[in-house]
Amino acid sequence: MGNNTSKTVISQCLEWLDIPEFVCDYLDYRKQKLTLVAFIRLFVEAQLSDRKDPDCIVENLRDSLELQALTGIESLSASQFSRRLYELPTWLLQYQFETITRRIQDTLAQTRENSELKKELIPLSLIDSSLITLPDYHGKWAYTSKGKNQVKLHMRLSTQWPDLAIPSKVVLSTGAVADTEVAVELVTEQGTTYVMDRGYINYAHFRKWLKAGLFFVARIQQRSRTEILEKRELPSEETDLLLDADVLMVVPKQPDQTMRLRLVAFKDDKGRIYRLVTSRWDLSAREIADIYHARWDIELFFKWMKQYLRLAKLYSHKPQAVWNQIYMSLIAHALCILVKLYTGTKHGLCTVLKRIRQYMAKSWEKLLDTLFRKPTKTSKGRQKKPKRGRPRIHPKKQKSQKIVLANEFNL
Repeated sequence: MGNNTSKTVISQCLEWLDIPEFVCDYLDYRKQKLTLVAFIRLFVEAQLSDRKDPDCIVENLRDSLELQALTGIESLSASQFSRRLYELPTWLLQYQFETITRRIQDTLAQTRENSELKKELIPLSLIDSSLITLPDYHGKWAYTSKGKNQVKLHMRLSTQWPDLAIPSKVVLSTGAVADTEVAVELVTEQGTTYVMDRGYINYAHFRKWLKAGLFFVARIQQRSRTEILEKRELPSEETDLLLDADVLMVVPKQPDQTMRLRLVAFKDDKGRIYRLVTSRWDLSAREIADIYHARWDIELFFKWMKQYLRLAKLYSHKPQAVWNQIYMSLIAHALCILVKLYTGTKHGLCTVLKRIRQYMAKSWEKLLDTLFRKPTKTSKGRQKKPKRGRPRIHPKKQKSQKIVLANEFNL
């Protein structure tokens, strides 16, 4: 897709950033050294490379001639980096995140025209939030409850393309903000089905979305009041499905505000019962249950962000710095998606990110070689044979093992 294979991996990734330099020049008035463009490039490299703290970032800058050429900075102190981190306008990173997300959507549209990549039959938008804990003293500005200082990442995750989960809407808040308070910011567009957990129970919102023609699947509590109007028969072979019915729901403290929704109940393999209300009558009860099962993808997304992009370990705990690092982590995740799309690899994002870190300062061609290297091992390895005889009924008893390591050098 027009990539220069002689470029290094980091220079190619930074080239995809659409930083409005004329705006940065205006904001950099009288700034002598660390400009916004240079800082954003340095910050992106730090996120992709998993730099642990500002000291590691500045030491890597001193050691990397290429990074110095890309940023125009030869040396920097950790205090300068930290100060710039909380001075950086968050709206600039918000703009950058929106721009690179649109680039991903455009790339997917082009890829779909030129290949067999197809959209999912039922496009889903998963809605959920994740908490990030701050320290006791420096996180007092985000006080949530006794002993807890937290910020919250509210997310709308689009899964309309196979094997890709793309953040399409982000709202940041302190931990005291309830999920229902920002739900109206996330559930806005038609042409998709919104999937959410019990944290988003709000009958007034359900009624508003129903009138607006928005599709949603939301889990409700066992004690949530519903009046069954009409039941539908369930397939006899689907033993985990418990109920499929139309129900009447009333907005609390507003008896004149009623709505008719579909209620699907099922149980999982551990016997836990789930009750789902939905505005989709065109799907089977099994499809509704499968849609809710797909909600697990957003939990995996949050885990991936915290584990691989240091979303849970922040460089600074000042408000502006916290917001900026969260958005920078999302930008780094988006760059990983672009690398996956532009290379055409079938590897997952975890492998793509590992290869980016390994070949960061090497050529794009070497990254392509490692992503498409054929496996040298042709056999499946030694196969484990099943043990003969009947399976053991009682667990094998373990005996205490006494081992003393002798010291061979008695001085």
